Amino acid sequence: MTITAHDALPARMADLPARAERAGLRIAVEARPRGPFDLVVTDVPCSGSGTWRRTPDAKWRLTAAQLDELLALQARILDRAAPLVGPGGHLAYMTCSLLQAENDAPIEAFHARQPGFAPVLRRLWTPLEGGDGFYLALMRRT
Repeated sequence: MTITAHDALPARMADLPARAERAGLRIAVEARPRGPFDLVVTDVPCSGSGTWRRTPDAKWRLTAAQLDELLALQARILDRAAPLVGPGGHLAYMTCSLLQAENDAPIEAFHARQPGFAPVLRRLWTPLEGGDGFYLALMRRT
């Protein structure tokens, strides 16, 4: 099995080949992945509200305009990722946010725009569970 990796900022993946080799994995880093893939994971930029217990000052730096920009970017990423998912494949959407506006709301809007995906799982982990806040939505291409 080969894992295909992509990041809008390729420098973030500079150490990925060495880490993958240590783990015994094959990773192909691609600037423009083509698909179709069995699983596409979108770890989208977000407010980071799930980490505010560790970085409480961050909540005072986030503006409404910045949040609106993030929401638009999250929607674009989902829409660009969807065509990469093969029939019967899965699309995962993740944030480190606790905000409904970044979690369930974009997924519901995505389903309205992309009716060819069915919900499989939605899960929100909160800091009350001993870690950072984290959200995962998994969808299946029908």
